[in-house]
Amino acid sequence: MVNVSRGIILLALITLMAPASIAWSQDYSMYFDTSETAPSGSSIQIRCMLDNPGGDIAGWSFAVCEETANNDYDFTNATSGQAAMTANGGSPAAFDEITVCPGEGIIQGVVVDFVGINSLPANAGYEMIVIDVDLLGPDDTFASVEYCNAILCTGGSAPTETLVVPPGGSAPIIPEQSPGLIEIGGLPPFNLSAAFSDSTADQGATVDAEVSVNAPIDYYGFSMGLAHDGSNLSLVSVEPGTSLQSVNGGAGPEFLLIDLDPVGASGMVVACIASTDPQDLNPLPIGSEEQLVTAQYEVLPTAAAGLTSLDFSNDLIPAQGSPATPILISLGNEPAIVTTSGASLEITEAPLGTAFQRGDFDANGNVNLADPINILNYQFSGGAEPTCLKIMDIDDSGNIQLNDPVLLLTYLFSNGAPPAAPFDNCGIDPTDDSITCESFDACP
Repeated sequence: MVNVSRGIILLALITLMAPASIAWSQDYSMYFDTSETAPSGSSIQIRCMLDNPGGDIAGWSFAVCEETANNDYDFTNATSGQAAMTANGGSPAAFDEITVCPGEGIIQGVVVDFVGINSLPANAGYEMIVIDVDLLGPDDTFASVEYCNAILCTGGSAPTETLVVPPGGSAPIIPEQSPGLIEIGGLPPFNLSAAFSDSTADQGATVDAEVSVNAPIDYYGFSMGLAHDGSNLSLVSVEPGTSLQSVNGGAGPEFLLIDLDPVGASGMVVACIASTDPQDLNPLPIGSEEQLVTAQYEVLPTAAAGLTSLDFSNDLIPAQGSPATPILISLGNEPAIVTTSGASLEITEAPLGTAFQRGDFDANGNVNLADPINILNYQFSGGAEPTCLKIMDIDDSGNIQLNDPVLLLTYLFSNGAPPAAPFDNCGIDPTDDSITCESFDACP
């Protein structure tokens, strides 16, 4: 299986290459982000990074070898980075294969677009993969990690070459490769994460979100910015989360700034200090998924269907003339190492029509005996006509007839089936029929 996977990777890359010789260039470089540190026995993440100011890239391949002499760390998993997830015109690469070889290293091969329309634009700071690392060596140890041309995974037949491939049939290029150092024994990292309460929301709907922190040790305050796309979302409210509410015996933090309208941007700025007395510092709670703030967003009726995101930002300014608010967690005498993970929401087109509740003739929010009586009066005694005729079509047959009030009476008094949706809650008629619904006061 390993040989087949590697063969697919190499074949996909070769299809983009001309038969010219391989070149080496400093205009392309691969390196590591090893800024996370933690004590022995902990886990961290390192990132394989790519700079390509020399030009666009149609694909890349590389191997990362573990330093096995002292067995100071172990790669346990790897996931695609933002480069592979967005290179194909904002979508994932057409081909993205990652192979984890336990005790040896990791391989990635990427082809951005099989038909060659899209490529990774020239830029810097691209994240190719994110590697989960278990730290095994003693504290106060530095262990190296390197890109390599090596036969990885037992049974492999050919080394994986570290290459980038420009578009248009150009020769592959060997990028400059810089090793990294993994520190064992540093402070464990904190992680700030955002999450929506739902993965999807209709245009015009409201959706909740929260920001939480993974806090492995005591900390005394934090600041952050969380940006959103103002053409898709409107920030309605932000409230302190359960973690902040519990500080100082339930009194909350002594200093808390929440700004919903940063200068020239869409997002929130939050700054918090648990206690301001330097002689009596109280820490914020330790734990995983400690809730810092909750927020409510409105999906704008004009929002574009598709994905929108919440992204942590160092660039949001709370007031004119103030500096941008950094992403910072204070340990007292030094800042913590902080990683962030944003959130995505899929916006769906809102269904057309007026929201109503079937069976509620008088639109008072309840269905009772008065409703079938009113329907019968309308049908046979010249009674008032409701502004939403759909409420009388109890079985959603597309016709209003005698069996509709009978069905409603059966539901109310003879344990019959409930009216068709929407019934328990306000909603849009799922059936496209000719019955009209101009308005319904009991539904927003």
